[in-house]
Amino acid sequence: MGTNKQPVCESCGMPMDNKTISKFDKRYCVYCQDQTTGTLGTYEQVRTGSIGAAIKFMGKTQEEAERIVDDMLPKLPRWHTL
Repeated sequence: MGTNKQPVCESCGMPMDNKTISKFDKRYCVYCQDQTTGTLGTYEQVRTGSIGAAIKFMGKTQEEAERIVDDMLPKLPRWHTL
């Protein structure tokens, strides 16, 4: 067995697979990078989407989701300059 780790989006932290890796830049997912233009979402767009995903897929409350996302995003490579 290989020790390949599943890639994670450097913009939102989502684990990626072949269906969700951006065709423009393998560091990002299809939710953070528009697959027609290659434009990356803004920090606010990524934050809003990540909060929604935490609520929908992780069953978090709005407050829990905001806390998780606000703690996680600044640690990701794309946002280190903020």
